[in-house]
Amino acid sequence: MLTSPGRPAVRLLVVALAAATALLAGCSGDGGPSASGPRGGSGTPGTSGAATSAPTTQSGTSPTVAEVYRAARTASLSAESGHAKGAITRDGTTMGIDVQGLANGSNQTLQVTTPKGGTAEVLTVGDGYWAGGDETHWADVTGNRKGAKALVGKYAKVTESEATAQGSITLRSLLTDAFARPELSLLESDTGAASETRVDGVPAYVLGPEGGPRLWVAADGSGTLLRLTGPKSDPSELTFSDWGRAPTFTEPPPDKVTEN
Repeated sequence: MLTSPGRPAVRLLVVALAAATALLAGCSGDGGPSASGPRGGSGTPGTSGAATSAPTTQSGTSPTVAEVYRAARTASLSAESGHAKGAITRDGTTMGIDVQGLANGSNQTLQVTTPKGGTAEVLTVGDGYWAGGDETHWADVTGNRKGAKALVGKYAKVTESEATAQGSITLRSLLTDAFARPELSLLESDTGAASETRVDGVPAYVLGPEGGPRLWVAADGSGTLLRLTGPKSDPSELTFSDWGRAPTFTEPPPDKVTEN
């Protein structure tokens, strides 16, 4: 039978996620080095898979930075689901983050890679929460590296208060915090033409100066957010994909749940 990590260890298992939530609060507007290309139909941001169109411009001209920014903000914040992955740096601490599922967090997985190198995970399905992690993380919280191997791929049932001890990280909260950043919101008043570029070969607009917060948005009129980076003074990055078609998660089967 699988050795149970025990409630003290289970609580420690979510400490890294709680600490990461505190670090991520207010710094979620930092973004990513690569991204999947924009997707048609249900692959673009927005409810029911409908794309939010950027304003039409004359042939051979680009829309303004402000127009693309507003289109990306509207599309991103109205998306039902998606995937954000990258790294956040705050107060000199860098943590990896990977969140995917419904934008409101009611069905999602959240993985945080801690400074020690372990990756902790919280799975949310409705009002149920399960915590897990890789071997490094389990070994850190149990103090037993040999036993940690047996716990990889397993989950411990946790309460909502344990899973969200310092707040809740969801795709929508990341995006809401990002677009609330004063440095980023300045783009809404920029009437200059958006610069054209490519992201993984996909035509895109890049908004913002080098060294500051920047957005990469698909140039197909959908407002699809592809990448978002933070300033050099606070280096962070996120990449976005699977807009409108993130996977649906289910409760782990009994044989994947440790005893408490």
